Amino acid sequence: MRNFLAVILAIIAGLTTVFGLVSWKISDVIHQPEPIQDILGSGESADELKAAVPDALGNLTAQTTGIEAVDAALQDAVTEASGQLVADEGFDEAWSESLELTRSGWLEELNALGDQLNSGETIPENSTAAQLDLRLDPVAQLAVSNATEALPDMPGVDTSEVTSDLEVTVPTSIPPISALTAEQVVMVEELMTLWPAMLGLATILFIMALVVASRGSRWIVWLVTGVMVALGGALVKIGYTAMQHQLRDQVQEPGVSTVLRPLLRAIQDWADPQLIVLMVAGVGVALLGILGGFISANRRR
Repeated sequence: MRNFLAVILAIIAGLTTVFGLVSWKISDVIHQPEPIQDILGSGESADELKAAVPDALGNLTAQTTGIEAVDAALQDAVTEASGQLVADEGFDEAWSESLELTRSGWLEELNALGDQLNSGETIPENSTAAQLDLRLDPVAQLAVSNATEALPDMPGVDTSEVTSDLEVTVPTSIPPISALTAEQVVMVEELMTLWPAMLGLATILFIMALVVASRGSRWIVWLVTGVMVALGGALVKIGYTAMQHQLRDQVQEPGVSTVLRPLLRAIQDWADPQLIVLMVAGVGVALLGILGGFISANRRR
């Protein structure tokens, strides 16, 4: 009975460890400006994302001014100038501002939804309010500013005002509402901020499992905890891969899918090495348990 209880505690400790570590990383991305800059600001996948942004701006800047002739000319000019946009000396700064605007805007939206729930209001299950929107305002302003210089003079149209208060948003559909509703996203975000408590709880549960287990069977605690950590890391990897496929099938708009695919790859390139380290650590803990089992068996002989 003692060993059975120890195994249960070890299972919970392993899963809590995974949830705590994953929550720590995601919480940092949401609440700190540096991680999102590292993920989407540099690296091969991030470069692919930045290269995809200008191509999407031609569609996303449609109906910018509300004047059909200007919008058509502006869209053509932005599309034509897209190849030179990434090489513009102001692009990196505009991209960095876009990333921070995206992060802070999403956090503000989640906080607003949290206040709404705390006041007793409900959020419709099909609401997309908690999904991530990629805010490209600074990049779009740079693109349009460059493009308007190539526009022909049009009587009665002041193209210098085109870039004022320009807002260009790419709805990424992350996370999909079929996986998490807006209310669930808010609850998960709040829960993730408790990652220090989760890791502390996991440590306590692991120690309790060692204490509860009989002296010759404590190796089982190490084995089970390690297996659950490795399995938990694998499940997180599988879950993200499934979400990728789901989003790619759902999003059909060219201006969105062009940006979404490299965005998902950049996130994967950031998450995969950390998940691999987590799984390897879990396997290492499990191997310690197996080694302990051999030592225990030899002592009994």
